Amino acid sequence: MLLSRTECIRILDNLLGPSNEEKPTLLGYEVVAETNAIGYLGDYYLLLLSYAVGETSFQRQVFVKALPQKSAEPQKEAIFRKEAWLYETLLADMQAYSTVKWLANCYYTRPDLCVLEDIKLNGYVLGDMEELDETQMLQTLHALAALHAGSLIYEHKSHLNIGDVFGNHLQEVTVSPDIAWFTTGLAAVLAVLKTLPQYATPEYASFMDLKLPGILDTIYEQVSTSTMYRNVLCHRDGWAGNIFFPSKPNAPAILVDFQTCRYCPPAIDLSFSLYMNLTSSERRHLESSCIDFYYDCLTADLNHYGLDATMMLPKAELLQSYEEFRLFAAVYRAVAATIIKVPLAYITNEYKYVDRSSAILSYMQDNEQFGACMREYCGDIMEIAIEMKK
Repeated sequence: MLLSRTECIRILDNLLGPSNEEKPTLLGYEVVAETNAIGYLGDYYLLLLSYAVGETSFQRQVFVKALPQKSAEPQKEAIFRKEAWLYETLLADMQAYSTVKWLANCYYTRPDLCVLEDIKLNGYVLGDMEELDETQMLQTLHALAALHAGSLIYEHKSHLNIGDVFGNHLQEVTVSPDIAWFTTGLAAVLAVLKTLPQYATPEYASFMDLKLPGILDTIYEQVSTSTMYRNVLCHRDGWAGNIFFPSKPNAPAILVDFQTCRYCPPAIDLSFSLYMNLTSSERRHLESSCIDFYYDCLTADLNHYGLDATMMLPKAELLQSYEEFRLFAAVYRAVAATIIKVPLAYITNEYKYVDRSSAILSYMQDNEQFGACMREYCGDIMEIAIEMKK
């Protein structure tokens, strides 16, 4: 049994809150698989709660994200525990300091389970997995600005530094020289770069062999807590699959899947979301206005609490760090594409953790759309790397 009756009573009490004059009585509960939700880190369910208040009966539905019951991967389990801890602690505190909603309500957690508001019942929907439109991009940035402002306000109010106090809960688990899925993907990206005709010269070949690997290694520092820039709690995985959009165009999105959260500069989230959710041409077109919009939202949230954004996170610092962290965003987009844009049958353990270069090069030949994406993504990486060496 996934949840006990005692746990369901607690979930119901948290769901209804303290405002009920008469305590509800749980009549029954049922857990059913949520077949429309697919994810790497969890199994998904709906919990149906039947209850009575006095003589009147009601039914409510909540969403359950659970560690796969047959999980034998310690890394997955650590990531899941991290997210459950975040929902139970920091995220709830930060949402309380926000003027807008960017987080699904959490009603119960265990190290292997989170019970959350079913936001789809309130009209939130996933966007296009391939690319967001301009309205959705602004809704995403509104939510990220609220998350970051909540982090800054939390630190101001509590007189705590999130990185110092909670850093042990926020370790990097997806981008590291010790994480095989990432390094194997990075090797595939390098293999693709060496096939691009615009770089088929001895000078570029020497650059890719001798200098590019060292430049790419800097991304491991970029995802860590910065000693140069102001840090906030970042989502660090703001692609379309982790964002639910409201029906109202001026409302922020809801962010989900916080397992890769890090304490790092907000430009990490800003660059990640723009690179992961827009084509290169669309990003170049919208980039400046999107950054302005993000900063205006952040400023408004901080002003609500009497805080000055120009002191806490100067725009010049945001812009400088954004330019620096473009590399991380571009590299992650290309590496992620080798997983999320290939047929499921490709993704064996050998492919994920040992070598995917030959499979990627072959699939680029077989699928023109995928080939065009990889050429675009890898070309962006090379442009940034060449600029960095100047």
